[in-house]
Amino acid sequence: MYEAILFDLDGTLLGLDNDAFVKVYFKALAPKLAPLYGNSDFTKPIIAATEAMYRADGRKPSLRQVFCDEFDRHSAIPFEKIEPVFIDFYQHEFEQVKAISRVLPLSAPILAAAAKVSEKIVLATVPVFPRIAIDARLRWAGLERLPFTLITSFENMSFCKPNSKYYQEIAERLVVEPQRCLMIGNDHIDDLAAAGAGMETFLVLDEQLNADKGRNKPTYTGRQEELLVFLQKQVID
Repeated sequence: MYEAILFDLDGTLLGLDNDAFVKVYFKALAPKLAPLYGNSDFTKPIIAATEAMYRADGRKPSLRQVFCDEFDRHSAIPFEKIEPVFIDFYQHEFEQVKAISRVLPLSAPILAAAAKVSEKIVLATVPVFPRIAIDARLRWAGLERLPFTLITSFENMSFCKPNSKYYQEIAERLVVEPQRCLMIGNDHIDDLAAAGAGMETFLVLDEQLNADKGRNKPTYTGRQEELLVFLQKQVID
């Protein structure tokens, strides 16, 4: 029996193509930020700050601080002044991105089955976005009412996927042993990195990413239908 079950979001619980997401995201964001930067490329500080979060070593209290510090190194406008624009974007224009997402009908039953296995269910999505953006994607997936024990975001994490310390940080937050956790996701690199912290992993094959590029082999594999059966069997066992 698992003490905690972790779920990736995009491609696991929500149908969303990563490459298409990036294009539509910046297209929707452009009218908000581009006028503030004139002839400068408004995407450069965002990309640099996001890459810094992926490299985070835990020395700063949160990934938000990592983002802020790196953003300010590349932007003529400090993040403190531009953050309200980002928040307004996530409250309004970000909904444009919903058009390229898909509800996965089995996601809610899968989470319901997981909740019967463990009381600690974590949305372990890559924490490079603020909570407001993650909550929006949960609404797109029709999962906003589910009681996650923890939702990782750039406000509450100091490490990022695929660093195995991200998973160790989650286990410590939940006060559980990593060996008693199961990470479920579709990315061979980001999600299977949980094995480096000692967690078991289930690779969801429906929309898998970075096939055969990860360092770790999954403990289990299967499509969403098989994942549902697997979790239901954990309750029986």
